[in-house]
Amino acid sequence: MSQIATTPHEIEGRWKWPDWGRGPYDALSSVMLGPPFEGYLEMTVDVDGEPWLVKVSYSKSGFAPRLSDGINAERLYEWDIVGRGPGEKKASYNISPRFPNMRHWETGEPIQLPWENQVGDVDGVDVEFHTSNIEAERGLELLPEFFTSIFEEANERIYSEYFRTTPHSASRMWAYERYVRIRREWAETLSSAGVLQKIALYLSDLEGIKADLHINNKEVINHQNRLVLDPASAGELLPGHTYGRKFEIYQLKDPDAVSKDHPSYHPKVEVLVNKKINDGEAWAWADRDEVTEQIDEMLLNALHWEDIPLSPDGNGVYIPDDHFDAVAREKQVELYEDPTPRLEAKTDHLLMTTLRDMGETAGAVTEKTATDGGTTVDDLADELGKHPATIYRAIEELDEILTLDQGHVSFRVRKYHEELRKLVESAEYAIEGFADRIQHVMGLADHIAESSPFQQWLVENGAEIAYDENGEPKRVRIETILSELKASRFENVQTIAAEAIEKWRKSGNDPSLLRRSQLSWQTPDGGTEVGYVGTVADR
Repeated sequence: MSQIATTPHEIEGRWKWPDWGRGPYDALSSVMLGPPFEGYLEMTVDVDGEPWLVKVSYSKSGFAPRLSDGINAERLYEWDIVGRGPGEKKASYNISPRFPNMRHWETGEPIQLPWENQVGDVDGVDVEFHTSNIEAERGLELLPEFFTSIFEEANERIYSEYFRTTPHSASRMWAYERYVRIRREWAETLSSAGVLQKIALYLSDLEGIKADLHINNKEVINHQNRLVLDPASAGELLPGHTYGRKFEIYQLKDPDAVSKDHPSYHPKVEVLVNKKINDGEAWAWADRDEVTEQIDEMLLNALHWEDIPLSPDGNGVYIPDDHFDAVAREKQVELYEDPTPRLEAKTDHLLMTTLRDMGETAGAVTEKTATDGGTTVDDLADELGKHPATIYRAIEELDEILTLDQGHVSFRVRKYHEELRKLVESAEYAIEGFADRIQHVMGLADHIAESSPFQQWLVENGAEIAYDENGEPKRVRIETILSELKASRFENVQTIAAEAIEKWRKSGNDPSLLRRSQLSWQTPDGGTEVGYVGTVADR
């Protein structure tokens, strides 16, 4: 099955070149400041059959010139090359000089720039770039084309390799956004299914993460619904993801103002990675492919988790626009199971165990609290026909999930309330049914009881188990870091594997089945190790 190809929107960053000293900057200043341009140029450039309107102008920098520059000016200029291509394609570049011991033009104080620490005590050129609706590599290709065209317009020769070499390794990106455009009806389904809300809800019980949900349906559904995830949150959702990101569904404030045949009648679904939401960290230009992969995995998996077709072939889900072609991607991204059941496993296990063991009055208290969202001991006593002391005993029995504050009863964790409210209000409500759903969520075979010692081992170690077609354990994956060394600060993998076998046996299962299943875990050096459970346990 094919998958939809995303398209870039905004990209920002900075390239650095020490390759030719200040050569490109000085040459540009020389040709632009004199006749015939006198500091400003506007021209049309053909690049690979595409017409680009290119404007060149200058702005005053904060840098004082060197005596060796031989210019009669208080401050150096920076050059802005701005290109506008077909549709909404844009490519803007700010070209600025770099050299040792740079000084402020007014105070004469040294200017602290990362150049010397990153590149060295050498002359060079710094180019800040901002592109829209073109791939990152295309932005790098356009710069030398625009630059060379300036000299051709002036009938001047220029070194042909300027900006055609790989930027210095210190070059950075700090904003990168990609999107698909999805049919309005499907986007409304995406909103009502609530993938953003669902992710935010399941992350709400995790420590050490930060996520912000913003819903704006005031004018129209999906006008601006977004979920901002820090790097830790992203890692909880998708294996190996390390960049903070924003997932957004964006619809025009008044989409009905345009024709139903116009692409903007339908919303964008996009993912942005930028410095602000990445713990204040930019990333290497050389890592752009890795960031692209994480953006695409996030976007396509979010659609996949809500059963939205990913194939662009004849299903009418995706709407092409001037930049988004709605075509299949060449290489498919990895698709994962909806991670939210995995994220809720610990709290679900606690809730399920409590519900299984509760008495009749405790069950009634739970149901009333779930439907009312919170109540009082006196109200519960009246409605259930029980003495307040009986209600207090029931709440004490439920102290893992309920809290009592000056006679008011409520759930300790919002997710408990949400889960139970949905179940209590459903026609199929039963405590046993809830426990069965948890069993499916945990991915355990039917023959392992929900409250079994092995399930507790899975939860405590953040582990997942997969079974083969015969219902026998095939693979156990542990997400935490384990060490083979007894004296390590990390837990010992041999001890963990031995505990798994013991808990499996205590749950009433044949130890030999688990022993021959595969075990994978994270190593302290950042890698992944694989072995058989029994072999690892016997080390």
